Amino acid sequence: MRKGFIVAALLVVVIGGLYAYLRLSVQGGGGAGEISLSGSEEPSSDTSMTREVDLYFADSSGRRLALERREVAGTGRQGLLRAVIEELVKGPVGEDRVRTLPETTQVKAVYFQDATVWVDLGASIVDEHPGGAWTEVLTVYSIVNTITENFTEVDQVQIIVDGRERETLAGHVDISGPLPGRVQLLSGEWE
Repeated sequence: MRKGFIVAALLVVVIGGLYAYLRLSVQGGGGAGEISLSGSEEPSSDTSMTREVDLYFADSSGRRLALERREVAGTGRQGLLRAVIEELVKGPVGEDRVRTLPETTQVKAVYFQDATVWVDLGASIVDEHPGGAWTEVLTVYSIVNTITENFTEVDQVQIIVDGRERETLAGHVDISGPLPGRVQLLSGEWE
């Protein structure tokens, strides 16, 4: 009986330690809301990749998302993901589309793990956002849809700012957790 108790106690300690290790590796151990962007599910790759992608910008009326196709190159999957977000920051080429991210937005890191992509953007995404509920919806889902619709291995996207989770970018859209894509915004519909 005593032997069974010791085995059970050791099992609880091992499981608790594993849980703490996994939790700290996701949160980076740097305090509440801070995300570690080091490490990757994919091994380091020097392979240059090119892919044709659909970027989601706002249409000229600002009422829905509109597609613009581009060829994007990056090194490895994470490099390609980062390059796609950097193309969004550059803004549209076509005159019938409008940028959804401030042109000063800095892409700090892009991290992929377990079908989720974390996109870490600099503070200008918040500081220079024009505001408004619908503009914020278009900003958030231009990022989320661009990633989820072009990378089938991605189910959801978490937007973070300067390495930290935020409730919103401009007070309207909850970005405190990962978000799935919403392609219905191509037709201007929300729910």
